[in-house]
Amino acid sequence: MNRMSWPAWLLLLLLYTVSCTQYSRNNDQAIIALHYTEDHTPNYNELIAHYQTLDAYSRKAKLLEAGLTDAGKPLHLFVMAEGGDFSPEANREKGKTILFINNGIHPGEPCGIDASLRFADELLRNVDGMQQMLKELTICIVPVYNVGGHLNRSAYHRANPVGPTEAGFRGNARNLDLNRDFIKCDSENARSFNALFTAWNPDVFLDTHTTNGSDHQYCITLIPTNPAALPQAMGEFLREKMLPSLYEGMRTTPYEMTPYVTWSNEHPGEGITMTFESPRYSTGYSRLHHCYGFMTENHVYKTYTERVESAYHFIKLLADFSASNAAEIRETRQVAIDSAMKAKVFALEYEVDTTRFEWITFKGFKAGTYKSPVTGLDRFGYDRNQPFETQIPYYSTYRPVNQIEKPAYYVVPSAWGEALERLKLNGVEMQQFPADTSLLVDAYFITHASHPNRPYNGHFFHSEVEVELKTTEVQIFACDYLVPTHQAKVAYIVECLEPHALDSYFRWNFFDEIFDRREYFSSWGFEANAQKYLDDHPEFKAQWEAERQKNPELVGNHSAQMQYIYSHTEWSEQSYLRYPVYRLNHAGFKWLKNDEIKKQ
Repeated sequence: MNRMSWPAWLLLLLLYTVSCTQYSRNNDQAIIALHYTEDHTPNYNELIAHYQTLDAYSRKAKLLEAGLTDAGKPLHLFVMAEGGDFSPEANREKGKTILFINNGIHPGEPCGIDASLRFADELLRNVDGMQQMLKELTICIVPVYNVGGHLNRSAYHRANPVGPTEAGFRGNARNLDLNRDFIKCDSENARSFNALFTAWNPDVFLDTHTTNGSDHQYCITLIPTNPAALPQAMGEFLREKMLPSLYEGMRTTPYEMTPYVTWSNEHPGEGITMTFESPRYSTGYSRLHHCYGFMTENHVYKTYTERVESAYHFIKLLADFSASNAAEIRETRQVAIDSAMKAKVFALEYEVDTTRFEWITFKGFKAGTYKSPVTGLDRFGYDRNQPFETQIPYYSTYRPVNQIEKPAYYVVPSAWGEALERLKLNGVEMQQFPADTSLLVDAYFITHASHPNRPYNGHFFHSEVEVELKTTEVQIFACDYLVPTHQAKVAYIVECLEPHALDSYFRWNFFDEIFDRREYFSSWGFEANAQKYLDDHPEFKAQWEAERQKNPELVGNHSAQMQYIYSHTEWSEQSYLRYPVYRLNHAGFKWLKNDEIKKQ
C-alpha cells in the first residue's frame, strides 16, 4: 500500500476544515423552500423530502423511521442533536433535556407542520446562533403524526379556516381521531407513538393544533398540562416560572398569546377556565409520564401565514426556555417521579375551584346578533370592526376529587392481552407469577356503567362508572402479571387500571366481557338444586323467606323467586361484573430481580 505524502494530508485537512466551517456557518439561504405565505402546506411526499434534505445538509440531524401507521407508511421522527448521536439512550447518557414536538395529529390543522420545518431549517443553518440550544437540548420532531389523514388532501375538509388551499383530513386511515387514542391505542399510529414516547421519555412536549373556537384578536392560544394534576415540584415550576416566561416571551413577538378560550359562561366578561385534558388527549397522556406538556391552538380565522409564524415563534421560544432551564426541568421531573412513587393517594378526577382566579387582559371582538350575508337571517357572530380590551377572570386552579389510595400491586391476568400490551408499550415494569396460586385480593365489582347507543371514536365509552370494592379470593395462574406501583410509571398505571378513572382501560371497553353471563338456569330444571340449597343453608332460606315477604315482585312469580336464589348463591358465576384487574396489598410479597415472586 502506498503511503500518502505530507502535502496530500495537509490538503485533505484543509478541505475538511473548510467543509466543517461551511457546515455550521450562518447561511442566509434557506435549505428548503416553504410556501406557507402562498397558502400552501406540503403534501406527504414534499414533507418527507424536506426532512430528507435537512438530514443530508447537517450532521446534527437525522430522519428516522419509528414504527408503522395505519396508512401502511412509517411514522417518522426527525432528531436534531449534537455529536451525531440520535438514539434516546445516547442523549440521556449525555444528560440532554429532550424536547418532543408532534405535528399533524389533525392534518387539517397544519400550521405546526410548516412552523417546525422553518424552525428546523433555521436551527440547522445556525440562524442567530440557534444551535447553541443543542448544547443542552435534543429536539425530536414528528413531521406528521396522522399520515393517513395527511395523505387524504382536499380544499374542502375544513369549512372554517382562512387557508391553506389544501390540507389533510381529521380522521386517520381508520377514521380515528388520534387525539382521542393515546390510551386505548386502537391505531398503529398510537402504538408506535406510545413506544416512541416511552423510549425518548421527553422532558417537554408540544402538540400543535388549530382551533375553531370563539373569535378574538389573538392568533395563538395555549393549553398547558394542568398544574394541579402534576406533583408539586412540577406544578409549581410550570405555574410560577415556565408559563409566565412563555406568555411574556410571546408578548415580545408580533403574536401575543392568551390561554385557550374556554368561556366559563357564554358571556366573555365572566371569564376563561383553564382546560383540563384527560389522558385520551396528548397533553393528558404526557402528564402520566411526568412530562411538561403543551398544546398550541392557533386561531382558525387568522391568515395561514399568521398561524404558521405564531406557531414558529412559540416553538422557538419553548426550545429556548427548555435549553436555558434544562437542568431545572430535569430536576423537577425527577423530584416529581420520586414523590409520585412514594405517594399513597391519587386523584382520579379534578374540578375547577370557582373561588380562586386571577385577572388577565383579554382582547376580543364584540359579540352579538348579526344578519347573515348568506341566508339574510339573524345569527350569532362577532364584529371585527369593534375590538375591545378588558380584564376578565381566569380560573386556572383545580382541586382533586374522587381520590383513591393506591395498592402495593395490581394483578393483571394474562388473558387481558390488550391491557398488558399497552402497559408494556409505556414501559411499565411487571413480572409474571411463576406458578398457579390463589390470592386474597381487593376486587372491584361494577355496580353501574353507562352503555351508549352510538360509538365514540370506535368505542362504546362508559362515561358513567360506579364500583364497589370487595375482598375476595381469586385463582391466579402462572404467567399472570404482578404490577408494582412503586415505580416511575405509577401515574400511568393508576389512571389506566383503576376502572373509574377518567380514561381507564375499563371505560374504553377493554373488559366488557364481564357484562355477559356465561352460565344459565331453567326455572324447572333448577328446582331440585334450589331446594337442596335451601335445606342445606337455613340462614339463606330465612333471608329468602324475608325477601318474599317484603318484595311484592316475587309474590306469585316462580321464575323471579328462582332467579333470586340463583343470583344470591354460589350457583351464580362469581366473575359476573367483577373487574378482572385486582388490587393487592399483601405485605408478604417481594419484588425480586431474578423474576421470581416469593412469599417472605
